[in-house]
Amino acid sequence: MFEKTGEDYLRWYYDTQIWKQIYYRGVRTLKSVSDLWNYQEIICERKVEWVLEMGTRHGGATLFFADLLTAENAPGQVISVDCAPQLDEKVKHHPKIIFLQGDSTSPEVVTKVVSCLPPLSERGRLFLILDSDHGKQHVLKELMVYVPLLKTGDYLVVEDTCINGHPVRPDFGPGPMEAVQEFIQSNPSLLIYDVVREQKFGFTFAPSGFYIKANAQG
Repeated sequence: MFEKTGEDYLRWYYDTQIWKQIYYRGVRTLKSVSDLWNYQEIICERKVEWVLEMGTRHGGATLFFADLLTAENAPGQVISVDCAPQLDEKVKHHPKIIFLQGDSTSPEVVTKVVSCLPPLSERGRLFLILDSDHGKQHVLKELMVYVPLLKTGDYLVVEDTCINGHPVRPDFGPGPMEAVQEFIQSNPSLLIYDVVREQKFGFTFAPSGFYIKANAQG
């Protein structure tokens, strides 16, 4: 019997577009189910209080994060940013969600994001997920803008590093994976690669995309 590897399964999951048929409470998520499960484990285990999400689209994952913060009695909220959202009503009216429309790297949006967060010394743990425009330059700019806002112990996931041949959509062109590689090369001491967490379920839409913010000394 042929035994599929994690990469084989990722190709099947992605190419059959099963991920486009995943819903949370009736709202489209556009995620891998195992990635979502991994995220909730990270948020619970690390006692995350705030979620900063770049890329909302329909808002299924946004709603998932907001419900999780509510269930954990976290004092923070989900701050979600998107240029052209298609928000479900459940997302629009959730008390734990702050939605900001615009380019995630524009000075105006960055200023609004910062204004929504408590001062660094008073803020609890934060989970940052980058899942908006997948072009390399945009993701690289997001990393340069938002990683400096993280404090020691905060968590970062860069989604869709699997595209541009890693292993899907080889024709995409430089994307999130290439942005991560360049950022890490330029900032080798800022982030700790959480390979154990990344490999927990055998495949992920975010290969080489799971990180913990290092301490100030690296």
